[in-house]
Order: sequence, then structure tokens, then C-alpha cells
Amino acid sequence: MSKKDIIKYLIFAAVGALIVYFILKNFDFEAFKTTIQTAKIHFVIISVLGGVLAVLLRALRWQLLLKPMGYETKLSNAYHSTMSGYLVNLGIPRAGEVSRCALMAKTDKIPVNVLVGTVVSERILDLIMLALVITSAVVLEFDLLYNYIDQNVLSKLADKKGPIIIGLTVLIAVAIFLFRSKKLFSGGGKIASIIQGFADGLKSVFTVQKPILFILYTIGIWFCYWMMTYFVLQAFDFTSQLGVTGGICTLVFTSLGVIIPAPAGIATIKSVEIGLFQIFSLPLIQANAVGIVLFFSNILMIIIAGTISFLVMAYRTKV
Repeated sequence: MSKKDIIKYLIFAAVGALIVYFILKNFDFEAFKTTIQTAKIHFVIISVLGGVLAVLLRALRWQLLLKPMGYETKLSNAYHSTMSGYLVNLGIPRAGEVSRCALMAKTDKIPVNVLVGTVVSERILDLIMLALVITSAVVLEFDLLYNYIDQNVLSKLADKKGPIIIGLTVLIAVAIFLFRSKKLFSGGGKIASIIQGFADGLKSVFTVQKPILFILYTIGIWFCYWMMTYFVLQAFDFTSQLGVTGGICTLVFTSLGVIIPAPAGIATIKSVEIGLFQIFSLPLIQANAVGIVLFFSNILMIIIAGTISFLVMAYRTKV
């Protein structure tokens, strides 16, 4: 491990420690223990199985993205690479995406830049799906969510027009530079090869041979994510009445927490707690219990399934 990797890991570890401190500050462990003991474990198990199924659907969708470019892949390699990536993400956020591409490159002989391009496509699709989920949540719980977003997001962004304008200006300047720098990306150089790989990966979304199946996989992945939140809510008597829409809203809270680059996605505990407490007026200790069960059940799944997948891929890449 290089010094740069060590420094990066220590920074993320420090961020994670601060988030844990923030979460556990003034935490009532006795009240939490009493609350958590009421959880129905069979619903939590169903939630975990939903997470495993989501990874399998991601692997199937990845195969569809790669096939139009002439790469036939094994489902088991796609699945184990993806699950291994989630395991790596527990230590260093976002590093799992590079890791799973590196593993697939070794087992299925696919250029890394092409694989990274397909991963970029996946992330774009995830953002689109997240936007649809947020829209659905706002429509279903309009009064609750819109008022909250207006007070806590839109009003604050309105006060920060300067930074937003500067950010957009920088993005436009970078786009103009990339567009005009034809020499940088032309020819058979390394940069041109990388850019071409990214482009091929992105174009794969529009050239899939089974578009309906591709859409179904994408919807299925997010349905599994909804399952993960819905069944954890069903595990507690005090959240079971939130129903389908409660599961969608909690999925939004979870997704927003995952976006924060904290180790293992630990920020989801706080984002779920804040959402259930401030929007659904759930008592703080109950909201926190839901967030902790969601987080640790997912982490346990990744540790067990991810370790198995990592060992499988370690064997396959060395043979």
C-alpha cells in the first residue's frame, strides 16, 4: 500500500470516526436496546435477501451492457466482482468501482477503460432512478416532503447563488477546454484510448440488444432497494404503518446518506434518523433504531457475501 493510499484511508477513517461520534453523541443505549429487541428478525432477513438479489440483477445488467461491444462474460464473474466491490467500499468509498472493473478485466479479458465506461453508465442510470424515486416520494407524500425540502434545501440554495454560479462557470469552462483540445484526445495515445473506452461504455446503454430486459433489470434493482427499506420498517411495530410510501421515502433518505463519501456508507444512519424524525415525526430513538438496523444488516450482508465473492475472485485471478 502506497503512502497516498494510507493517507486516503486515514482521512476516510477519521471522517467515519467523526460521523460515528456525531451519531452516538448523547445516545441512550438502554432505550435503544429496549427498542431494538422488539424488531421482527424475519423481516430483517427478507431485507438482506433483497440486497443480495439487487447485486445479482446488477451483474445481469452489466452483462447486457458489455455484450454489444463483443464481450461475453460469465454471470458468476460479474456477480462476484460486483459484490467484491461493495466489500472494498467498506474500507475506501468509491474504490470498489475500480476494484470490480480490475477483477473483471483479469477474469474475462476486457479492457479496464471499457468496464469503467459501463460503470459510469450505471451511475448515470442510478442518478436517473434516484430522481424518479424522489419524484415518486414527493408525489405520494407531497405535503410532508415538499415543505421539508423547501425549508431545508431550496431556501438554503437560494442564499448561496454565488458559489452555484461559480461552480457552473467552472464546469462550462472545463467543457469548452475539453471540446477545443482535440489534439489531447486525438490519435492513438493513451488518453485517447481511455476516452474512447469511456465513450464505448457509455454508448453501450443505447446499443443493448434486449432493451426491455435492461429496463426491467434497472427497475428490479431499485425495487430490491425499496424491499430493503420496506421490510426493515415492517420489522418494527412503530413504523409498520408507514407502508409502501414510507418505504419509498426511507429509500430516499438512505440513498442521500450513501451519496455522502463516508466509510461504509455510515452516514445513512443519520440521514434515515433525520428523515424519519423530522418528516414523519417519529421519536428520535425509534428513528435511530431503524437507521442502525438498515445500516448494520446491509453491512453484515456485504461482509459475509462480499468476503465469499472476494475469495472466489482471488482464486480465479491467480489460476
